[in-house]
Parts: sequence; structure tokens; C-alpha cells
Amino acid sequence: MIRYVSQKQLPLEGFDTPPGMILDPTNRWVKLRDCIPWDELSESYYKTLCSNLGRPAKDAGIVIGAVIIKHKLSVSDEETVEQIRENPYLQYFIGLKGFQAQAPFASSLLVEIRKRMGQTVFDEFHEAIIETVEPRRTKKSFKASDDDNDGNDVSNSGDTGSNDAGTAMEADQSLADELPRNHGKLILDATVAEQAIRYPTDLGLLNEARELSERIIDELHAKSNRAQKKKPRTYREIARKAYLSLVKLRRPSSRKRRAGIRQQLQFLQRNLKHIEEMLTEYPHGTPIPIPNGLLRRYWVLPHLYQQQYKMYKTNTRRCDDRIVSISQPYIRPIIRGKPGKTVE
Repeated sequence: MIRYVSQKQLPLEGFDTPPGMILDPTNRWVKLRDCIPWDELSESYYKTLCSNLGRPAKDAGIVIGAVIIKHKLSVSDEETVEQIRENPYLQYFIGLKGFQAQAPFASSLLVEIRKRMGQTVFDEFHEAIIETVEPRRTKKSFKASDDDNDGNDVSNSGDTGSNDAGTAMEADQSLADELPRNHGKLILDATVAEQAIRYPTDLGLLNEARELSERIIDELHAKSNRAQKKKPRTYREIARKAYLSLVKLRRPSSRKRRAGIRQQLQFLQRNLKHIEEMLTEYPHGTPIPIPNGLLRRYWVLPHLYQQQYKMYKTNTRRCDDRIVSISQPYIRPIIRGKPGKTVE
């Protein structure tokens, strides 16, 4: 059942306060109450209620005011009720006739309100508030522009000041239109964040590490003082063929996959030993003639090799702080148990 009292009937002077307390008309909640179109919001809220059946509902001003307070202060339902109970300005904001020490409603009412209102009513609230606030904001902008023009040139007439204000607003509007707009999709999750990496497999990581070690050997050999010496043998063609012969299989058996991992581990171990021998030419503190990006990824290779070798020897598929990307070694997978996405 609906029993509505217009929110425009209660002035600030008519609000009953404890003896010795006087409400400040410049308080933010007093000003905000004057800006909100209570009647329009109440009309949207009462669309979800029956007009002649059921017990009398809470006044729309109390309900709408409580929702605004909750979202403006970003507090819980219980804290919203406590804030209203303790603050006379908030009680005036929601339309009570005077200050009262008791809570005007239980915190569970806010849960029922959210279920009852839905997204449609919230959208109507937003449109009604925007339609009321925007004309005031525009009027205030015009007034500020007129004051600036009067201060700069006292001899200008009022019409000239208005034209200048309009020109300034048009310039601001055109500048706002030129600014880049938001685009894309923002994903918020308390436990996991998506990363743009290739789906990690043990064989794929070892192959990538092997190819990276071969690049490092080529760089060190080209810039070495002993360039006349023969380049260390890496068997890169044999390793590449062994890798492709396995990944081209639709469903390789576990035995073949394990044999392929063993081969890639051996190739990677050989390359890492060659790199360590070639780095002995550079004493401690001497810069290594490798690009920073390549050097940063080289530091990851020994850790990756140790992890993969340990999993191979123990015949397991997990280890602590498992590296799933050489270029982004800080990324860690997490098991979510979602259908179709067990690991993210």
C-alpha cells in the first residue's frame, strides 16, 4: 500500500532538533536534498508497489534517501542505518520530521529494496537526477563566465559577456568531444587477472628456451674476442625436427611426450653449459654484450630448466612457483575449476 507525502513540504526550519542544536543550511546534505527531484524518483519507485494491497510501505523519501546515502558514503547496509541514526543531517535528508535516536528502519530493508527496484528503476533514478542537476550546472557555468568577463572588461555590455560565455562553453564542448573516449573491456577479479600469453606446455616451454639459448650463443660468438674459434655445436636442426615430429601428432602418448621432454632437456642443458663457458671471458663487473631483453630472459632459463628437470625425474606435473612464460616469469597459473577453463 502506498502512502506518499511530498518531500517539498518539509523546510529546514521545520525540522525538530534537540535543544541547542541548529542545522547549518550550508551543509552538504541540506544542499543535496534541494537538488534531488524527490517526486520524480518517488514516482519511479512506487511503480514496483501495489497501490491498494498489503501493509503500508516505507515512505519513498526514506527509501531513496537511504540508497543515496549508502552509495555516496560507500558503506554497508548496517553502517548506513547507524549513520542515519546518529546524524541529524542525514535524518533531515531522508525526510524525517525531526531527530530521533532510534533507527528509522532495519538494515535488511535495503536488501529487499535492491531486489524490488532492479536495474530499470535505478536507470530512471539516474535520468531524473541528471535532468535536474544539469540545468543548474549550466546556469552556474554561465554565471561564472559572466563574472570573469565583467572583471576583465568593465565597459563590455551584458550581451557581449553572454556571447563570450557561450563561445567559451562551445569551445569546452568541442574540446571534450575531441578527447578519447573509453573503450575496451575491464575485468575485475580478486584472485586472477588475464594475461596475453601462449598456452603453456612443458614441451613448448623447453623448445622456446632451447631456441632462446641458441640465440644467446650466436650473439656471444659474434661478439667474442675468440671469434676465430669454432662455434659450439647446438644440434639445433635435430632438436627442431624432434620437436616438430612430436607436436604434429594429434594425441601423442605419454611415453612419446616424456621422451620428447627428455630430448629437449638434454639439448637445453648442453646449450646452457656452452653459455656458461663463453661467459667466462667476461670478468665480474664487465658488461655482457647481449641486449637487455635477451639477457633478462637468459636469467630465467636456469630456473626453468631446474623446474622441468625436477618434474621429469619425479614424473609429476606440478611444482612450486612454476614458470609458464619466459618473457613474463612472474605469471602464475591458478586452478579455478570452471567448466572449460580448469586452469587460468
